[in-house]
Amino acid sequence: MDWNVIVTLKPGAARRYEVLGALARFGRFRASGFPEVCMGRVEDLDALLESIRDARAAGKRWAERIARVIPAEKLLAFSPEQLEDLLKEAIAPLVARMSDGSFCVRLERRGLGGKLPSADIERAVAEHAYALAAAQGKSLRTDFADPDFIIAAETLGEQCGVALLTRAVRERYAFVQTR
Repeated sequence: MDWNVIVTLKPGAARRYEVLGALARFGRFRASGFPEVCMGRVEDLDALLESIRDARAAGKRWAERIARVIPAEKLLAFSPEQLEDLLKEAIAPLVARMSDGSFCVRLERRGLGGKLPSADIERAVAEHAYALAAAQGKSLRTDFADPDFIIAAETLGEQCGVALLTRAVRERYAFVQTR
């Protein structure tokens, strides 16, 4: 499936069907094959995020069952040995949108256990982001606790969604977060 958003659920298999039903009005959603992880294709991500935020504020059960929502600006098909290079290429437009400040790279791997050294890939992609930023005259520093920007990479098997998550988006939508 061509997806542009991942929705992870709080534990409990029965929750998936209620959440998928509620999300259906925003686009195509389905279970991913990984526990408590759904994927979807939406046309209007902002409308989805606002609706989840409003539904949570109203105490809607389906929205409370959502643990995290991660958008994907770009979807990559990869083999384990290609992922690092593909991510380095994919982050160039993300770094171009970043200003001076703090950032980190987060890779959430689902599947391919033992084949993707997540910490090594995060480090290599971060080093590449530093180089890209320096070439653009920007100054970045690492902050894992509360960065201005998170370069998020989420894998489902051999597909990887990549996005830039700003602090403003994470503050407005508490459920938009990485691991």
